[in-house]
Amino acid sequence: MRIGAHESVAGGLDGALVLAAEDGCDAVQIFTKAAGQWREPVFAEEAVAAFRERRAAWPGRGKVMAHGSYLVNLCADTDLLLERSRESLYLELCRCEAFGIDYVVFHAGAHLGLGEELGLDRIGESLAGILERTRGFQARLCIENMAGQGTTLGHTLEQIGAMIDRAGPEGRRLGVCIDTQHAFAAGHDLGPADRYDAFWDAFDRFIGLDRLSCLHLNDSRCGLGQNVDRHERIGEGEMGLLPFWRLVNDPRFADLPAVVELPPLEAPKGRYEQDLAALRGLAGAAEPAAGKPFVLTPLEPRMPRSKRAARR
Repeated sequence: MRIGAHESVAGGLDGALVLAAEDGCDAVQIFTKAAGQWREPVFAEEAVAAFRERRAAWPGRGKVMAHGSYLVNLCADTDLLLERSRESLYLELCRCEAFGIDYVVFHAGAHLGLGEELGLDRIGESLAGILERTRGFQARLCIENMAGQGTTLGHTLEQIGAMIDRAGPEGRRLGVCIDTQHAFAAGHDLGPADRYDAFWDAFDRFIGLDRLSCLHLNDSRCGLGQNVDRHERIGEGEMGLLPFWRLVNDPRFADLPAVVELPPLEAPKGRYEQDLAALRGLAGAAEPAAGKPFVLTPLEPRMPRSKRAARR
């Protein structure tokens, strides 16, 4: 598996590739714009050339993913928000095509009371229009599975399959990104062998394994099935190491790009050393013990790292 991290673009998009090289990443994910703003950036040709040149020199030479804006809602309940969301995701795909970025991972949206069926119809219609406008693009749109908070759609494999089907003929170009924490929060425990196999069998049945383009490898701060999107560092959350051991040793996923998304550690170097070492150490290792037993408890505020270390 080509393991990497979500890197900062504070010094420019090409600077994220410098950080990826320093961290020993074999894949990288970035934002091409501020994820919480509608404003669309305009990049000079020099910035595009610098990114492509830096990528060619990147030792990992792995896949590059971009995460779409968190504001996008392809099944919004107002025409204004719906059209703005469609245009934003279209422009994201255009930027990624220009920069040579492989995958655009996005959240499909929340139906906000319209109902699941109408929400899925709107997502399908939105995707069909965006894909029609971007025929011939190499950058691939990838639907990310969700934790199931509120009225968000995409927390079941059936819903993701329905989005693809309702996108029409152009939907064949869609990929999927599975986030391990979102899957766990939505009730999918990938630790036990039978549940792991059942999840991927269902994925193949409703979506098709050939559509799996990338992974987000995140542990979970919340319990199984709590429908809460809260990531944690690998091995420090509720999932345990077993699901990650199964994934990194699954030959079907040997070439997939897989990134951790948590904020980097404070050290000037080795920002993701802990997480990447934990994941890579599982490759070829003996099966670890099963994770923590599931206990449904209210989500508590995260304890500062210094206090957690002292408590341990």
